[in-house]
Amino acid sequence: MTGEATNPKAYPLADSQLTNTILDLVQQAANYKQLKKGANEATKTLARGISEFIVMAADANPLEILLHLP
Repeated sequence: MTGEATNPKAYPLADSQLTNTILDLVQQAANYKQLKKGANEATKTLARGISEFIVMAADANPLEILLHLP
């Protein structure tokens, strides 16, 4: 997201230390084949009570597709 204006609806944003921690967690989940991608998959796993952690990207376009997630 360098050089781009951040959408004000994307709040709060993670600081650099938390971003690195989240990236490590996502990489571990990908290695264990536990990673789901996309707003539809996130919505399904939330509704079924399967998801434990959801990472939302602030540069999603349009951002409104993620705003319904709690």
